[in-house]
Amino acid sequence: MAETTGVIDESPQGDSSCQSGHKSSDVQAMATVIYVVDDEPMVGEVVQILLQMEGFEPKLFQDPAVALMDFLSANPRPSLLITDFVMGSMNGMELIDNCKRIQPDLKTILFSGNVGEKITSSYSVKPDRFVSKPFQPKVLIEVIRSLLKEN
Repeated sequence: MAETTGVIDESPQGDSSCQSGHKSSDVQAMATVIYVVDDEPMVGEVVQILLQMEGFEPKLFQDPAVALMDFLSANPRPSLLITDFVMGSMNGMELIDNCKRIQPDLKTILFSGNVGEKITSSYSVKPDRFVSKPFQPKVLIEVIRSLLKEN
């Protein structure tokens, strides 16, 4: 696979279907950039599509090191980081730790099908939420919306 940037898609395509029939919270969601980091392309793409359907602006990465480099230069930075735990160059907790050093108020969700929430106990920085894979799309969206409402 020839991937040079590690970024799968920088933003959702313009979609006129979001013009009506949505709650006022959807207008707020449209301005919400969310980084999705998962080295499994199918999982990342499903989450990306789900977030786009809900009016968010996802940015998908397969490589956590590329996500971190993008995070460093992003302006504005994302409101939320959703990351898998087990990945190649760095794990999701290391990515969360690096990003929170730069933006301490960054909201984070760790998801994994390989480890449980207890894995976070050995790290000084904790994700705001943990979601086990596989997950129901509705559950992930509820967790995201709940987390983004917190101050």
